[in-house]
Amino acid sequence: MPWAFQLFKRCLGRYIDQTWGWDDVFQQHGFLENFSPNNFDILLLRDQRIGGLSLLHMKDFLQLELLLIDAPWRNSGLGSTIMQPLMKQATAQSIPIRLRVLRCNPAYNFYQKLNFRTESQDSERYQMIYP
Repeated sequence: MPWAFQLFKRCLGRYIDQTWGWDDVFQQHGFLENFSPNNFDILLLRDQRIGGLSLLHMKDFLQLELLLIDAPWRNSGLGSTIMQPLMKQATAQSIPIRLRVLRCNPAYNFYQKLNFRTESQDSERYQMIYP
């Protein structure tokens, strides 16, 4: 999980810092507490680590906890490629996908392009849902 935490920090650190401030010890403890190897998948492309995914299968919905794409592979279509099977699965099971994204994170626009809609929001996050 050390690599996964460094990925988390690279991908979300600036947005977490902008929202609450970054405390490395606090964030590492929270990451390890919330994302065990059992619910964090490393995304590989040609045997190279490119990102990570945490998806929880709840009773009535899928909860996308994290989708992290490392910088060299962002904006290449991989995020959409990863999301398409999840969206098809949710549609086939007639259940929604839910996620939360920090307001300052440009991933909000990515999810909007995938037809996620804002279900609710507060001063820090958007709660989004598909369909």
